[in-house]
Amino acid sequence: MMNLIPQEYKKTQRGVGIVEVLVALVVVSLGVLGMASLQLTGMQHSTGSYNRSKALLYAENMATRMRTNRAAIDAFLFDNFDSSGGSCAARPAPYCQASSSGPAQACDAAELAAFDTFSISCGDWGNGGAEDGVVGSLPNGQLTINCDADPCLPSSTYTINVSWTEGQRVTSDMNDTVTRRVQMRMRP
Repeated sequence: MMNLIPQEYKKTQRGVGIVEVLVALVVVSLGVLGMASLQLTGMQHSTGSYNRSKALLYAENMATRMRTNRAAIDAFLFDNFDSSGGSCAARPAPYCQASSSGPAQACDAAELAAFDTFSISCGDWGNGGAEDGVVGSLPNGQLTINCDADPCLPSSTYTINVSWTEGQRVTSDMNDTVTRRVQMRMRP
């Protein structure tokens, strides 16, 4: 078989293959790093959307519970509620909902208001305690309810806030924690 490549070209091609492989390796590495960054950003946005959906469901659930307990609205029992001031370690008494430990107990308007805020803040009482509420399912979750008028009247609107923290935003000074919030205004 006859060699078709002249001898002078064979000597100048020596080692160029390794440089081409290294350049290709750098280009592929940058592409993989870019794809990993896109994947991480997508996961962060997905988690943020999931947390926002949960917060909106909690706020809507609280608004529905408030509307069904008109006597508690008229007595201003929901005004100035803040879940950060309560404890999820103790089950409210009476427990106004049927659970694995027994049937629902009879509750008046004040007891039902306390139960409803506990249920949304801490979640339903299970075998291991309260679970799946704002405090337990959102990072640094917090539920607040405030009357929008001063003085508060039975016809006043209420603002329900569900807030949580999300990741960290890097700034030139430091890492800042980002606080997100879903806010719902309702007229009972």
